[in-house]
Amino acid sequence: MQTGEPARLPVLQSLLPWWRQLPRLDDGLPVWNGDLIAPLRPWLAHLLMVRFPRDGSMPRFTLYGSALTRFSGTDATGRDIDTGLMPAFEGAAASYLRAHGAARPNWSRVRVELPGGLGIRYSRLLLPFGCGDGDRRLLGIIHFDDQPPEQAAGAPVRLLIEQEAMLLC
Repeated sequence: MQTGEPARLPVLQSLLPWWRQLPRLDDGLPVWNGDLIAPLRPWLAHLLMVRFPRDGSMPRFTLYGSALTRFSGTDATGRDIDTGLMPAFEGAAASYLRAHGAARPNWSRVRVELPGGLGIRYSRLLLPFGCGDGDRRLLGIIHFDDQPPEQAAGAPVRLLIEQEAMLLC
């Protein structure tokens, strides 16, 4: 895994300055509140959010956008990260845990191999947040290179993280 800024963060790059300028908690993380959704409106269908409870219980998806649901065939909202996604997406959950543990943004290039040899690529940006109640959240923004096909639930797919970087705060 590399550190620093990847040379190319398509479309998602504009979200890093937004995240970096947000008010911070004592632990250095930006404060999450519902008002932050307004600037993210264009991304809503492509957003996911994972809540990491301060008591150490299993992190859960609190948001899983409609475009992600159509593509994965699963609405993970309300599910634990270890059971909310199809097995092929376990690598994604591992990235969520790394970004949460490091309390730093995480960028990756991902390829999903679909049946019939079709591959879909996307960029993913994971942004950590603190909450006033002591929990933490991880906001994920997905940008597909091309319009993904609607994926039937249970279809065999394979997720490969081609590049990944922990970014500077």
